[in-house]
Amino acid sequence: MRSKTVVKSVLITTLVLFVILVVHIIWVTRPTKTNVPNVAMARIDFQAPLNDIQGKAITAWLYAQKGVTHVLCNTSSKIAVFTFYPSQVNATQLAKQLSGYMQIPATRYLPDKEEIDNGCPVVSISTQQKIEQLAHWFFHSVNN
Repeated sequence: MRSKTVVKSVLITTLVLFVILVVHIIWVTRPTKTNVPNVAMARIDFQAPLNDIQGKAITAWLYAQKGVTHVLCNTSSKIAVFTFYPSQVNATQLAKQLSGYMQIPATRYLPDKEEIDNGCPVVSISTQQKIEQLAHWFFHSVNN
């Protein structure tokens, strides 16, 4: 009699733990929605020389625009770089509006395909080269 209750208790406990495990796996692996929008970076090139007063005015104007989060304006190189939320503002339209507001010819800088391909040092190494480097490092660390 006692062994039947023990077996029954073990089976019920196992079943409950299994159900908890299944619920946990479903809860943890379900896709989550992110409410944080992506931030992008853009660059505006000015065709005319800029002074410090214009640089400060450009910075202030860009900061006042909805969706712009950070601005850097370099008057000596005649560029402004800013981060923004693409869901809130279009960087190309912003460059046109800034050019009209400041009365200075300006365009958004967009890199060509070659610059994009050569721009990131991580991408410049092929997957095969990465595997070879990893294997070399592994065998070197094992042998030493």
